[in-house]
Amino acid sequence: MKTFGAVMTAVLLGLYSCGKDEPEKEKQIPLLPLNVGNSWTHEQTWHGQDRKETVRMEINSLHVIDGYERFALSEYEKGMPISLLNSDDEGNCVEYLFNRDAFVHKMMVFKNHLQKGDKWIYLSAVYSNYDYSKYKIEEMEMTCCAADTLIVTPKGSFRCVGFSHHPGGCDDTGEPLHTMFQFLSAGAGIVKYVHYEHDNGKTTLFTDRVLTDYSLKQGV
Repeated sequence: MKTFGAVMTAVLLGLYSCGKDEPEKEKQIPLLPLNVGNSWTHEQTWHGQDRKETVRMEINSLHVIDGYERFALSEYEKGMPISLLNSDDEGNCVEYLFNRDAFVHKMMVFKNHLQKGDKWIYLSAVYSNYDYSKYKIEEMEMTCCAADTLIVTPKGSFRCVGFSHHPGGCDDTGEPLHTMFQFLSAGAGIVKYVHYEHDNGKTTLFTDRVLTDYSLKQGV
């Protein structure tokens, strides 16, 4: 299953009040730092298979589509569906979905400054054919599962915000088939990822990824 979508930055303007200019709000540190060349390396463990592999994620390009200039995690072929990412002034990671070079919608992926239990709806675009030219929209509830938790990795220790969701639908009883957790640290990005599978009341740890290295270019 491959998901994607798109993004825009909200611009904060100084307001005129009582004859004085109010100071501009300070831009927050982004949960997912975005700049061409930023990269993250994770060690992925496949539980039950006695297998590990190295997974690398990189911001490889900056595109302008339908008037929006945003960052891409994947190669872009003109006319094909794609998601572009950006961080807004609150440090949130926002996603923009495009299809046939036209803007479709935007959605919040990772929110900053949350309390445990906060929820919102994420519209995930899921590819439905082999060449990634078609997709369907899957509505998922995103939940803040940890507002401030310490995650220890080979790269160091990080204070993180945790997010959980249930992709892939439900079984005949209405129970989710999958649960995924992602832990992000402001200014560092995705620190840890955990994927559980559920089958008739049985929960199994399927795979997890942990940060082993990252490299950030100037800017966000």
